[in-house]
Amino acid sequence: MKKNMMIFLAICLVVLGYYTFNYFSFDGEIELAATVELPSEIKTYITGEVVRPGVYTLDEGSRIEELVALAGGFTEKANINTINLAMRIDDGDKVVIPKIVESENERVKDLNAMTIDDFMLIDTIGEVTAKKIIDYRQNKGFIVLEDLIDVEGIGEQKLQVIKMYLEN
Repeated sequence: MKKNMMIFLAICLVVLGYYTFNYFSFDGEIELAATVELPSEIKTYITGEVVRPGVYTLDEGSRIEELVALAGGFTEKANINTINLAMRIDDGDKVVIPKIVESENERVKDLNAMTIDDFMLIDTIGEVTAKKIIDYRQNKGFIVLEDLIDVEGIGEQKLQVIKMYLEN
């Protein structure tokens, strides 16, 4: 009986060893689970003080700097100090490159070129709100006029007043 038991255990060990060896054996193929996503394309419109204004196709996540390069760069009249070239652009955005104001008497009507004093000329905008607008512009930048709604203290009514000022 001991002999039969020993033979049975030996057969079990051989079978177990065979399946264990086959389970962990390397068959020469490695399967990778990584997928590569190609960047999506966006279209954006650039106008103002660039050499070739127009609609351009860029990779998603592109920045204003790349768009300006596609548009041939800035003109001599471009006010580059008011543009955040590192800002990302989204599909359908319109980017306006402002010009340098040539005289003190010229009324500034470009959101990206306005000073605190220019903003304070607008009804309902005081010095505190004007500073908040300038801070927001320096940190995030404005691509469209409606971006002003993200500035603390500016609601729909103030936005409409600012629009009227800039359109006149």
